[in-house]
Amino acid sequence: MRFHAAFARLAFCSAPRPSLPTPFAPFAQTSRTARAIRLSALLAFPALYGEAHATIAMLQPAREAAANQPLQITILYSADDAKPLTITVPPTLKMSLTSGEQAPQPLDLVREPGVPDTLHLRPGQFLKVRFSAPWPASARGQVRLDPVGFDASPALVVINRGKEQDAVAQAEHAETQATTPAQVATAAAVVAGPTGDAISPPGDSLSSTGRGLFSHLSYYEPMYIAAGRNGDTNARLQLSFKYRIRIPDDLRSKSLVDNLYFAYTQTSIWDLSADSRPFRDTTYSPQLFYYVPDTGWRSPFFTRMGFSAGIAHESNGKAGTDSRSINMPFIRPTWEFGDLTANHLTVSPKIYYYLGTSNNPDIADYRGYVDLLVKYGSPDGWQLATTVRKGTKHWYGSVDTQFTYPLAKVLGSAWGGYIWVGYFNGYGEDLLDYNNRQHWIARIGYSISR
Repeated sequence: MRFHAAFARLAFCSAPRPSLPTPFAPFAQTSRTARAIRLSALLAFPALYGEAHATIAMLQPAREAAANQPLQITILYSADDAKPLTITVPPTLKMSLTSGEQAPQPLDLVREPGVPDTLHLRPGQFLKVRFSAPWPASARGQVRLDPVGFDASPALVVINRGKEQDAVAQAEHAETQATTPAQVATAAAVVAGPTGDAISPPGDSLSSTGRGLFSHLSYYEPMYIAAGRNGDTNARLQLSFKYRIRIPDDLRSKSLVDNLYFAYTQTSIWDLSADSRPFRDTTYSPQLFYYVPDTGWRSPFFTRMGFSAGIAHESNGKAGTDSRSINMPFIRPTWEFGDLTANHLTVSPKIYYYLGTSNNPDIADYRGYVDLLVKYGSPDGWQLATTVRKGTKHWYGSVDTQFTYPLAKVLGSAWGGYIWVGYFNGYGEDLLDYNNRQHWIARIGYSISR
């Protein structure tokens, strides 16, 4: 995808350009013009030449930037074809930079030397003016740049603080200056790296779909509430998130510390038939694990492989004979097959072992040692996800199936979340009754993520 974007930029660069008088010719190089984000406003200037209009555009900066190189924003001024135009260029450009959970901070970019305060444009002529400033030391990972004082779309840039940042910066520059498809492909390969573009790191194949509130926080297991009836009426409610403990200098890092997560999932069975409608049981599950959504391993048999490994705790927070508690070290490879932007298959077995099962020593008889998750669907369409467990004795086990469909496709784009339809049959929907088979039940509800 990066190659196609870069090649489009190359094709644009080969188009004829307006001739410009010196000393402004250096500002007219259009290698980044295909990155332009057009402003919606047209500014009118009552100049000596009569009324004329200028279009102002902010060119998109490099998608990945080296931390030791200054942030550079280019503004493109262009005149319409009516009359000559005089434009006043400000000495600084104000931006707002948002990084992670930090509050937005102001950033003043200084106009490059040698550019006069006033530019004179002939009809149809355009000029580029660059503004720059050092990256703040606190800016890490993907940052958002919002223009202040003029109407333009924000820009997203990934800051690379890794050892290879100089090579990345040189490759970005080479890509924008490329004049042949071979040069574009070579530069794009350096920027993209071995396991994907840093601005678009591998998707989170294990977790539910959605963007977290902060850069460290994201969804983990699906989050939903749904109700159904079979003998009695009950609801199932689940909350889940994961937190990336450290944002790495390079978002493609595979090191242990850079990919360490804390996760928490809480699942409750809510008895809506009983008096006072109590929660029948709640499972609390904190986890600590290593996780990469893309290991970089490639095969003709699968599109992408992810991997996680860690330890999980599950308990229902009760005392006495109702107490349930287990600890489970686990590993979880995840394979994805097909086009990840369309309907595709995901297979993810979670293999674990039990530690500390004094309250429920026979849990493996009903739950086994593997959770096999199989998903099929597309990111923006329907999805069917099924988790199968097989106990070590008899035919004990369970089937948990969840179908989701974007609510926006039913009620309009203003709506978020998903329609959720679930089916459960077998043992262990909650910890309290892991060894008692409940009625199969189908539920319908709403999910924030899937």
